[in-house]
Amino acid sequence: MKKKKAPRIVQLRDKLNDYGIFASEQFAKMGFLRVKVTAYISNDVPGFVRCEFTDIDGGLHIIEEKVPVLSDQEWDENTAYPFWTLVPGQILDSRVEISITKTGKEIKRKIVKISLEKPWGIYDTNDEIIFEVFDEDIVW
Repeated sequence: MKKKKAPRIVQLRDKLNDYGIFASEQFAKMGFLRVKVTAYISNDVPGFVRCEFTDIDGGLHIIEEKVPVLSDQEWDENTAYPFWTLVPGQILDSRVEISITKTGKEIKRKIVKISLEKPWGIYDTNDEIIFEVFDEDIVW
């Protein structure tokens, strides 16, 4: 006599093996940080570029990364710099910050905390991977 598997276990197994489910869980909290590619810095294979962005405090962060990690296009020393690109990251948190101007006007700004560790392990030149940036610097 052949033993039947419980239908619920089979459904759960199929759900866990479904790439669509995996992808939606893995990328549900993903966002893209806008960075300015400012220079081609090395011809070492596969080629490296320098990118810059600022955090909520106005601090400048520099990322030096391989071209294929950032784009499927071919960038080299003959490419016209600067230009903008997107770096994928995991959204950790978001909040609204309210400030009052000298004239008494209330300004609300959304702040997003993003980690560039996943999916590609990108960090800045100070080995930082978590940044707080304004919402307008994130593409959802």
